[in-house]
Amino acid sequence: MGFKEDMAKLIRHFKLLEREYEQWFSGALPTPPWATQKICENIVKEYNRNPPRNLSEQTIFSMHQAKFNTYMEMWNRRMRLKEEGRLPSGREERSKRVVQPPPPSSGGGGSSGGDDHYRKVFDSYVAAKQNAGEATAKLNYEGFKSALKKQADQLRASRGIDNVNFGVTVKDGKVSVVARKKKT
Repeated sequence: MGFKEDMAKLIRHFKLLEREYEQWFSGALPTPPWATQKICENIVKEYNRNPPRNLSEQTIFSMHQAKFNTYMEMWNRRMRLKEEGRLPSGREERSKRVVQPPPPSSGGGGSSGGDDHYRKVFDSYVAAKQNAGEATAKLNYEGFKSALKKQADQLRASRGIDNVNFGVTVKDGKVSVVARKKKT
């Protein structure tokens, strides 16, 4: 196979590996996805032994390799936590999970749309932290929303940005909230 086919295979199997690990951590799969992981590892090892000669191909491979290594570190950490009993399995986690009702919407014109955005960001943030194996028990929506509103006000004042949009990112296994200028 050529480089493009190998990278397409790596991407395809890596996405499958992500889904299978999430299913295993949630308790839907009985065993970790060793077979899919082995396929990805073999491709990465092959290109480590015989790196591409083309600079653009080296860059593409390095990017995929870094992503694979980062996720493997995260999964190994979560697996260790699960084995130590500090990360509940999916079935236990689902039974302990408390569903919080959405906050009551205010009757003010259009402010509930903003609150919905803060709620979505908060829910995404909590889910990402849980996926990374971080504690979420001390997080509360009102404090989170207040901090984001304060940050939005600071951005409006310091940079003149009228509309601020927030999103959740995971970089090097660390979960964070980022502010962006809202596209109109």
